[in-house]
Amino acid sequence: MKPSLEIVHHHGAEHKTPRRCPNCQANARDRFCSLCGETLTVHSPSAGEFIHEFIGHYVALEGRLWRTLRLLMSRPGQLTVDFLRGRRVPYIDPLRLYLTLSLVMFGLIKLYGVDLPQVTFDDRSFGATYSHAMPGLARDDGTFPVAALSIKGKSDSGTHTVGQALMTLGSVDPTWAKNAQRFMAAAPEEQADIVNHGFLANLPYMLIGALPLFAGYLKLIWWRSRRRYGDHLVFALHTTAFAFVLASVMIVIPGNLGWLIACAAQGNFALVSVWDIVQLLPVAWIVAYVPAAMHTVYGGGRLAAVGRSLVLMTVHVTVICSLVVGAEIIAILRHG
Repeated sequence: MKPSLEIVHHHGAEHKTPRRCPNCQANARDRFCSLCGETLTVHSPSAGEFIHEFIGHYVALEGRLWRTLRLLMSRPGQLTVDFLRGRRVPYIDPLRLYLTLSLVMFGLIKLYGVDLPQVTFDDRSFGATYSHAMPGLARDDGTFPVAALSIKGKSDSGTHTVGQALMTLGSVDPTWAKNAQRFMAAAPEEQADIVNHGFLANLPYMLIGALPLFAGYLKLIWWRSRRRYGDHLVFALHTTAFAFVLASVMIVIPGNLGWLIACAAQGNFALVSVWDIVQLLPVAWIVAYVPAAMHTVYGGGRLAAVGRSLVLMTVHVTVICSLVVGAEIIAILRHG
């Protein structure tokens, strides 16, 4: 007996009343137009739909985000490899991942705050005062004692002071000169507020500006690989996103890496808490992560990847520090 082929007709779908697409005017039977993709379900959007659309454009909250984070954190460089090989549907695209994690980090900065050095200036010297709550020494009322370090450097007679440098830059624009004079005449607390506010306000722009430079360093370091600049940019986005995760962790947990460095510079480890030392763990993680990711993406020997990653991180941190100084100078000159 020969097998017979039975054709089943789905009468419900077959007899749907055609509707005219509001975009291309073609006849369509399903929820979406088969020609242009326009939806045929037209209704006034609710407030909840507006909020969902807004969040969906700027923050990745769906399940793909957690798959992406697991791969990003557990297997250095594999997310970049998968993206470059075309396996992209299961994960968040690199730019959206970068933006999502940067928003989380800056939100935590707003929520928890960041202890920054209070920069001080006078006619012949400049320095900084660093105040930091001691998380390991809680009082009975739940508050923490605050310790302070003061670092001051004298300017030599043959060099320009900070005020002279600001006035030199201020000569470019009369408003800048006026702002520089106002800054130098302000109280140390006001000076610190101006500088620190300028740093936090310009930090997102500094990080975005440093990103294409990061990819450029990779292009130079791995010039023999003949990879396109876009490949390096994907690696830069994923690596920076990983750094945002660790920075967010460092913001949430007690302790302060800057305070630890300041204490180490003065040899005063009596003011260092256990939580300050814990801050070194995320730093050690990213130092180990970058060469491992490089080895996964670019291949070659592990020792060569370690050497290239040290060069990369040194140059990148130096550039970011230079951008920080530039942002703080701009904050002073533009603060009316």
